Parts: sequence; structure tokens; C-alpha cells
Amino acid sequence: MNKPLIVNKEKVIDATQQEIWEVITTPKYFKDWMLVPAKAEDEKAIELGSKIYWTDDNDMVYLEGEVIAFVPNTKLVISLKDISWEQTVPKDSVTYEFHLAEAKNGTLIKFLLGDLSIDPEGSSWYRSYKASDEIGSIEKVVNAIRKVARDI
Repeated sequence: MNKPLIVNKEKVIDATQQEIWEVITTPKYFKDWMLVPAKAEDEKAIELGSKIYWTDDNDMVYLEGEVIAFVPNTKLVISLKDISWEQTVPKDSVTYEFHLAEAKNGTLIKFLLGDLSIDPEGSSWYRSYKASDEIGSIEKVVNAIRKVARDI
């Protein structure tokens, strides 16, 4: 059995749960905060059952996600399935998750990605996501949206 490869991060940012939720569930913002940007099935805001795709440079899907938990402003869980995985895994085995909770100075965001040990390139993905800062990027997008709203 491989050692579990699970990325787990959290941070409090000065934003409401609703502001963060808009950013993480609206496909047009994916490119601004995701380490590896994905595409939603129909480019509408995602919801329970929505499909999300990660594609290579030739626009071929190598990773597919399905929203399996969706609690507005609170919880988003996307089950992942990669074409390189030799075995089929249960839907909730490898997930990409956000959990939001009210905090004293804003919102606590918890980000979870894993278990990547099933992936032949899992160690590399684990290191990349461990070093990345999606939460900080989400905060930048929220601030940019606020600035546009103020300037209108």
C-alpha cells in the first residue's frame, strides 16, 4: 500500500463565504485561481452533479471531476478520476475539496486534495499542490471583483 498523499491547507481571508463561493463555483474564474485550470461542462456555475474537466495542450481530457457534495457557501467536493489510473476508485476516494466557515476576521477556507497515491505521478502532483497557493489566489480574485464593483 502506498503512503497516502493528501494536501491539506487552511487560511482565514478577509472575505465573506458568499464571495469565496462565487469564485470557486464560477468557471470563468477557474483560470485565475486554480493551479491547473479546469473547464466546466457547460461553463455555467457548478452545482451538484456538474462535470469538470482538466485537459492537456491538445485539449484531450486527462482528468475528470464530478461535484459530489455541494452545500452553498459552505462545502464543495469534487470527485476526481484520471485516465492514467489503472484501477477504478470509489467516487469519494480522490477529491478536490473546499470547506468554508465563518471566522473572526473573515472566512476560514480549508482546502483538501487527495489521496493522490493512486496516481502514477501522485508524488509530483502532491509536491506541486503543497507548494501552491490556491487560497491566496482566490483571495486576489475576490479583491479584484470588489474593486470592479467599487469602480462601477
